[in-house]
Amino acid sequence: MARARKKRNNDEKATPDLTPMIDVTFQLLIFFILCTRFKVDERNHQVQLPKDEGLQSTPSVPKEQITIYCDWKPDSKSNSYVVAIDARGRKPVENSYATLEQMVIFPGDSQAQIREKKALYGQIFDNLVAATEAYINKSGAKIEKLEISFAVNAMQGAASGTAPWMFVSLAIDASAMVNKNRVEKGLEPLTVTFKFADSLGAYGG
Repeated sequence: MARARKKRNNDEKATPDLTPMIDVTFQLLIFFILCTRFKVDERNHQVQLPKDEGLQSTPSVPKEQITIYCDWKPDSKSNSYVVAIDARGRKPVENSYATLEQMVIFPGDSQAQIREKKALYGQIFDNLVAATEAYINKSGAKIEKLEISFAVNAMQGAASGTAPWMFVSLAIDASAMVNKNRVEKGLEPLTVTFKFADSLGAYGG
């Protein structure tokens, strides 16, 4: 009776020996580590950099903006136009000079005076369009934006005074014609903005 109870107690305390299983596990782990070969995709790892910027065999065309300056002279109340790549390479537009009195139509003007002023407006308009397009073509740059600057002094900004709206609107009309001609040639129209600068160099428009 005592022997049967002792044997039952020994059976209850019996536990499996895990050492062989651990040995087999480590052996399998080592086997797979040594025998496994990770497949590497055969491809050309190249960074997808933009092709129109940075160093390359064929340099990209720089992206620029062209600016039409209203060169307003408050003392003589006259205006002429200047075109440039941003603020560089300024070139006066030929035959673009006019006084405010020559451009504005007053109620007392005769029909001959009105025709003369409209003809002068059209002449300056044509000259400004031609000069702007010629400057864009000769610059060799990729022009993306057209800005109209109408401050008397671009460094001082609007505080220095601005050109009368008559001359600003003429520049707007000219820029619209430039874009119209570009669209007819299958080119993208330029974004037209206004620009003036204060003495700190902060731009607005």
